[in-house]
Amino acid sequence: MLPTCLSRNFSWMIVWLAVSFCACNVFNYTAIVPTSPSIDGGFVVNLTTTTEPEKAAVNDTIAYFLETIEKYAYRKYDCKPGTEFNLGKGVLQQYGINKFKRQALLAVNRANLMTRIWKNGSQALLDSEYFLYTQVRNMVEGDPDIFAGGNCYDHMEYKGRHLFCPYAYRTENGSINVKDLSVEYDYLGNGSDWFFEARQQAKQIEDFNFTVGTSQWRYNQTSHGITEIDSSLTVTYDDGHWTLPYFDCGGSYIWMITYTVPFFGFDNGTFHFKGTSGIDIDLQKVDIDQCPNEPSGELNVFANSARCKNSTTRCVPISGLGFRRGSYKCVCKDGFYFPDTKAPNKFYNGSTIEVKYREKIDGISDYYEQNFECLPCAEGCDTCEDPSPCVLTLNWIQRSVVLAVSGVIMCGIPALIWFTVQYRDVKVLKAASPVLLRIVLLGAFLLYCPLVVSYFEVSVVTCCLRFWFREIGFSISYGALLLKTWRISVVFRVRSAQRIKISDTDLMKRLLIIVFIFGTYCAARTMAGMPRVVQGKHASGLKAFQCSSDWWDHSAAIAELLFLLWGIRLCIVVRKAPSEFNESRFISWAIYNETLLSLFLNVSMIFLQDPFPANPDLLYLVIFIHSNLTTTVTLAFLFGSKVYMVLKYRGKNNEVQHTTMMSKGGGSRHTYSNKPTMNTDTITSNANSTFDRYAEKSNADGESESLLEKDIQEEFRRLYMQLETLKHRNMKIGNRHLQHKLSAMTEAAQKDDSPEESKPCTPNMNGKRVIINLDDFKESTRL
Repeated sequence: MLPTCLSRNFSWMIVWLAVSFCACNVFNYTAIVPTSPSIDGGFVVNLTTTTEPEKAAVNDTIAYFLETIEKYAYRKYDCKPGTEFNLGKGVLQQYGINKFKRQALLAVNRANLMTRIWKNGSQALLDSEYFLYTQVRNMVEGDPDIFAGGNCYDHMEYKGRHLFCPYAYRTENGSINVKDLSVEYDYLGNGSDWFFEARQQAKQIEDFNFTVGTSQWRYNQTSHGITEIDSSLTVTYDDGHWTLPYFDCGGSYIWMITYTVPFFGFDNGTFHFKGTSGIDIDLQKVDIDQCPNEPSGELNVFANSARCKNSTTRCVPISGLGFRRGSYKCVCKDGFYFPDTKAPNKFYNGSTIEVKYREKIDGISDYYEQNFECLPCAEGCDTCEDPSPCVLTLNWIQRSVVLAVSGVIMCGIPALIWFTVQYRDVKVLKAASPVLLRIVLLGAFLLYCPLVVSYFEVSVVTCCLRFWFREIGFSISYGALLLKTWRISVVFRVRSAQRIKISDTDLMKRLLIIVFIFGTYCAARTMAGMPRVVQGKHASGLKAFQCSSDWWDHSAAIAELLFLLWGIRLCIVVRKAPSEFNESRFISWAIYNETLLSLFLNVSMIFLQDPFPANPDLLYLVIFIHSNLTTTVTLAFLFGSKVYMVLKYRGKNNEVQHTTMMSKGGGSRHTYSNKPTMNTDTITSNANSTFDRYAEKSNADGESESLLEKDIQEEFRRLYMQLETLKHRNMKIGNRHLQHKLSAMTEAAQKDDSPEESKPCTPNMNGKRVIINLDDFKESTRL
């Protein structure tokens, strides 16, 4: 004898071949016999497939299911009576166990009620068919999701009848009809899975729960009767059985799913299987979900069977269409838009897609291949409804003009570097330390670089380069200027006669420390607070992207401001210090200018960030204006006068002019030349001779004398000349006989120097001709 499972499979195959043959004649379609029938009937659908061919095979099987469902619904009255045609277990789990548990609990409640009635109820109550019919009617009336409900008795379990099954169901017009289902449907066979499984479950009586309680019936108006023990066998939800979805041919002629649970009779002190209490769920009111499963969703045999083109569309279930294929719509994914922008419904209907896909499979049309896709949105759009841009287009013409102007200005920096090298021996440059001037130019070049970087579309890389160039360039350029001012302030405030010398090398060492501090900040921000590209909204409503502004930027702005305030303090200290060629005054103007404009820029940047409207083009223009009003103006202050003086006196090697600032803000302008000075005495000659020797020694010590040291030398020269004047005047008053000897020495020197020259000449001392005449000095000579 064959095992039970093999015999059932063989029987199922025979039934399926018969149904297929009938369907071929009635519906004029070819039924595909499944190659692997399940034990429970229907088709086996492997939901664990991973390869594309396996998934395609599963989808084809599901498509066949859904087509068959529609054909059965179309010619439902020509089917074979029974419930043999059913679907897979996936639908059972999807639509039964979880979705309709609340309705199933109502059947459990009725089963426990019927068990108590058949144990303790009166005979009159048990014989009342009206009571039994009313019970099932109330089950259907109490829940609109229940299509039908019934209490079906086993063979010879009610009044000696073969079968008895009070059954209430909803008609097409919405009313509820009650009848005895056993009159037209014999449910004792194995084909009626809903009854067979419940009866099999009831054989294990010991597996059910027994409840023990007490009852007190009313004795009279003031007291209860004797307390009686009330015990009964009860069932739970887990004791019931959900059937596979099946087509109820001969009953309600719909696709349904049934839950049944046994109830029991009581004879001779023991419980035995009496019948089933069950409900039917109309699957025509249950939507088929052909869309992909959620990651943690329930098992769904119809999942991933939708025909949406996943490259540009996604599947969205449509509720209310019932148990039929095409209960979905294909909507455009984010980043795509529906081709017909004027269509009222911007999606593809699943029913239409299923029809066109079948035409493709049958080779009728290729409409499915050429349609049902969405078009990509404009670049940078997350979602869109048409091809119009949603991201602000940068004004490249304006940006190109600004970049070109900046490039022309930046080309002047190599020219200025050449200028400092070419004329490094000229006094106006030599006094300003050419090496420090070149360092200032290097920092200025880096301060222009953010303009070049900001020209391109914003990205994380451009945001990083922008603040690196800004901070390093600022520290180099303005660090050098502030250190030059600091050197002047240190020397100017010295109260002792000891000479203080701060060389350019000392300043560059301190400058390296400043640059290192700024570089450390930039490195820390790059690693810990990388700038981000944030999305803003332009005044036109379009999206605009720009670099983020956070507390790192605010900290850098505050640090720059404090650094410049220290520079302002230095400028105030040296405002009365003597300065050759007014360089300290120009440096002060540059620092004042940078402080005010940087403060303005930081305030304006607040209004160009969220929540204010974003405008990248305006931001780029603000950066350009700030760079030129600060960096360009600083270079003009530092190099403008130097270039002017070098060009003005170029080729005039016999004349050099300079201006010295006095302590009161005034000064004296001196001109030194190789022309003979007629009214100069021996005192001036001795003073110049002594100072020239001092100057030659100083020049031998180093070519990079600072500006302040040269000013001090000039003051020493004037002081020494005045002391010599006083000395010789007093000598003349006390030694009048020396006048004749000095005159004779002068005449002899004139004769030896140029005896043939007829015009008067003066002695030459250290390259300067002087006339020694003590008579010119008066006693009232002012010191």
